[in-house]
Amino acid sequence: MIINILTFLIASTFSLFTPLGATERSFAIIVDNDTYKACKSEINSYKALLENEGLHTFIVEKQWMNPQQVKDELFSLYKAEGLEGAIFIGNIPIPMIRDAQHFTSAFKMDQEKFTPDESSVPSDRFYDDFDLKFDYLYQDSVKRLFHYYSLRWDSPQRIDCDIYTGRLKPTRKSEEGYAQIRDYFKKLFAERALDNKMDVLVSYTGEGSFSNSLTAWKEEGVTMREQFPQAFGNKNSAKFLMFHMYPYMKQTVKEELRRDDVDLMLFHEHGMPERQYLTGIPLSRGADENMEAGKRLFRNWLRKNKEGSEKNEQLKSAWKSYYKIDSTWFAGAFDKEQIKKDSLDDVNMGIVLEDIPAINPNPRIVIFDACYNGDFREESFIGGEYIFAKGKTLVAIANSVNVLQDKSSSDLLGILGLGYRVGEWAQLTNILESHIIGDPTFMFKGDKASRKINLKSTDIPYWLKVFKTEQHPDIKGVALHKLFNLKYAALPQLLTDTYHSSPYAMLRLQVYHLLQFYNDGRFEELLKTSVYDPYEFIRRKSTYSMGRIGKDEFIPYIASIYLNDGLDERVRFNAEFCFDLMDMKKLKSEVLSQIESSTSLYNKENIKLEFTKKMDSRMRISEMGLEVANPSLKMSSRLMGVSSLRNNSYHTMVDNYLKVLENPNENLNLKIKLAEALGWFTLSHRKGDIINSCRSVASRTETDWKLRNELLKTANRLEIYMR
Repeated sequence: MIINILTFLIASTFSLFTPLGATERSFAIIVDNDTYKACKSEINSYKALLENEGLHTFIVEKQWMNPQQVKDELFSLYKAEGLEGAIFIGNIPIPMIRDAQHFTSAFKMDQEKFTPDESSVPSDRFYDDFDLKFDYLYQDSVKRLFHYYSLRWDSPQRIDCDIYTGRLKPTRKSEEGYAQIRDYFKKLFAERALDNKMDVLVSYTGEGSFSNSLTAWKEEGVTMREQFPQAFGNKNSAKFLMFHMYPYMKQTVKEELRRDDVDLMLFHEHGMPERQYLTGIPLSRGADENMEAGKRLFRNWLRKNKEGSEKNEQLKSAWKSYYKIDSTWFAGAFDKEQIKKDSLDDVNMGIVLEDIPAINPNPRIVIFDACYNGDFREESFIGGEYIFAKGKTLVAIANSVNVLQDKSSSDLLGILGLGYRVGEWAQLTNILESHIIGDPTFMFKGDKASRKINLKSTDIPYWLKVFKTEQHPDIKGVALHKLFNLKYAALPQLLTDTYHSSPYAMLRLQVYHLLQFYNDGRFEELLKTSVYDPYEFIRRKSTYSMGRIGKDEFIPYIASIYLNDGLDERVRFNAEFCFDLMDMKKLKSEVLSQIESSTSLYNKENIKLEFTKKMDSRMRISEMGLEVANPSLKMSSRLMGVSSLRNNSYHTMVDNYLKVLENPNENLNLKIKLAEALGWFTLSHRKGDIINSCRSVASRTETDWKLRNELLKTANRLEIYMR
């Protein structure tokens, strides 16, 4: 059967470079000359496959000189041929994006202290969001695929992808790399010849993910059942694994990856380009195991320095004194056999690049909710190795830089189970660092009725009807996002009503995401309810948002969460994070008052002592924010304070920051960096004042052009949240 299909596909390539005229749906294969020459048969067959599915497909092969060439081709096809997506095969230029860290979930690397290849974000949002505007900087002199761009002030300051894209970048060079691409398409054709439904999933949560909170972990089963009800048929069709189920989970994870029936696998973990961190040091039981775990920690620390170094002798002396131990605790640190044993223990804690060809993963789609597993700057990286292994994995969703712990990786994910393409889902949820590694057109079999929704519709009544009549929570969520993008005037009320009436956690989460862009008070009122939502992630994010807004009315809620939600580790952490974002005197008074009036808290004096320590700690952190406006301090200290504002919206200090911006005698570099940092005050109740000040200073004829650009960029960023 597969041979007959391939014969048909190859025979159908007569129209390879002959446009059929403008269509509603088309797709582009962007490939370099050498790769196309080496993989021509497979690429032509891929084109024929897509056209047989109704996607008019163009192959555009060139010796690509820069990303703008690629973008121009895509935009031309988008205007003339209804382009909906593209795949980049081989050596396609990599846009390295600078001055756009607010488009990421967590990446905040200093662009001056670190090299450009480290402090830029490799991102294909350059290609798939045509409205974004960039200034071209230069091409990397060594890594010639890298081209550096700066996001312009007059660009939209929010990602809204016009098309979807995926990358097929080999992890080997020359002929080995071409063989990887050919083999990839062969397994893709075999898999797409089947009518495979998305009805088996596995989720793995690694050590350190969302503070190892069991209340956070347990609810993924609830949300996945909402999104993929068809996957809950038996004990093996939906599995939820966590790092502490065994001392080492690597073998268990490998067995799940080798299963032939798994359609979707999600990893919530920490990561690097070359590694997935599955577990930490195993939980020890008994005196002997605890002692051995301690010795291993000491040995690993000593190996960071040279054997016999003065630094190591100082460390051992300090440890002996502090822990009351002898030299046997450090024995064997540099012994070859011990090093080998310790390294094997280390390898057991994660999956490394060398493991993947031996595992040959089979889940058709793998989502890496982790840092750097999709870093296609590297010759070899986790996401790439998964799709090029001999198993059946065809798509990896992964991040090119670090990613926020407190983010949802499964927003609207249920539409994959309804038969929509991977790219159609990603287009709705993309951030700067998220990427499809592999075929973005891949889809599972879905019922005809479930695929009837026209995702390209720009008709408000149509999406209102979809929202009203469709039952799947993620289709309803898609409808809300479409209405948001179409600026439906009555959406805030619809969002509010939906939150209070919907039984679906993932639909209520979409309400949380969208309502925060409106400045009409509804979001602030919603938070007073959503901090008690049944879904832990909504509680977690709602608590965080209270601090980011900073109004006094939230103080009783933050105090209550801190005192009473100890089993929600990540929620309580966010409450503590809010301490220095609020009026600290009022917050302290409220917490102490609630302690005194409580009839359920045990040992109130200890609770007060612990709270005082945390407040003191947050007070020390907030002092950095005070330093920004203090002209008597060294400039280095003031600049350090500015950098802290990206994570800490100190609302009570905004007036002081605006005075710095408005003072013509202040240091120009300080003002430029401060203007950028204030762009992170997206939810602050002072954002209107920040916008007005930025536009006022920018309008002055004497204002430096670099400062003016940063001021206007910040104003544009904040105005997104002023609907």
